[in-house]
Amino acid sequence: MNVKNILIGTDFSECSETAISFALAMAKKLGADLHIMHSMTSTFSITLGRILERLITEEQFREVKVNTITEIGDPGSSILRQIKEVKADLVVMGSKGKSGARKFMGSTTTEVISKSGVPILAIPENSSYSGLGDIVFMTDFNEGDLSALKEILQWARYFKAQLHVLHLFTEDSLQELIKFRGFKEVAKETIEYEKLSFERIFNPSFDEGFFNYLDTRSPQLVVLTRYKKTFFQKLRETDHTRNIGFESIVPLLVLPAEQYVEKQLKDSTLKQQI
Repeated sequence: MNVKNILIGTDFSECSETAISFALAMAKKLGADLHIMHSMTSTFSITLGRILERLITEEQFREVKVNTITEIGDPGSSILRQIKEVKADLVVMGSKGKSGARKFMGSTTTEVISKSGVPILAIPENSSYSGLGDIVFMTDFNEGDLSALKEILQWARYFKAQLHVLHLFTEDSLQELIKFRGFKEVAKETIEYEKLSFERIFNPSFDEGFFNYLDTRSPQLVVLTRYKKTFFQKLRETDHTRNIGFESIVPLLVLPAEQYVEKQLKDSTLKQQI
């Protein structure tokens, strides 16, 4: 994943300040430019735009090329528009809440994740950057997951991270086991990385299994691939299963599935031609 431009939206809350600090550390590590934007709901918010301009004069920003953007309009729509304007490779956003994705992440973050064509990194309010030495990639064996895993492998190598491939399942069956072993075998045939491991966990409740895993393992990054109906959608539906009193400190990287499905299909076509 080649990251040259990082876009981050801010509303000057504590949550977005944490996200800015995380994005800044990532920009320094990856050698990327940082684009910090604030979407104003009215012209009365112009003072906040000036605060943003003063913010980037602080010493912590001197090692990174920073651009500030202010707009009047809906935050979600503004961020989606600026993704194209600045040619963002990664969007960093703050997340805050306790149950279900719209509460867990916030409505703007959820909207951008659902519509963005680039990866979104959601940073919880009580998180802090300490490197990315432990990465969890979640899979349901969907078309495109293998290509997405190869993409994340680049980050794992760059950060010298442990890369865990995790499959959570709610119904135990032979078919599920065959899919897991098949995916594992194909991945190992195409990926050479000594810090790569695979794990499958059963729990009748997806959200309980997910959050229990985070509690016991404490990874530094969890990667989800956004399909029409997959992990992210399941997290959005957790409100009706149980009320999780949970405040995550684990950043979530959500990948748009479309590009990885297309890439995997191209790779398969090339192999058939050869």
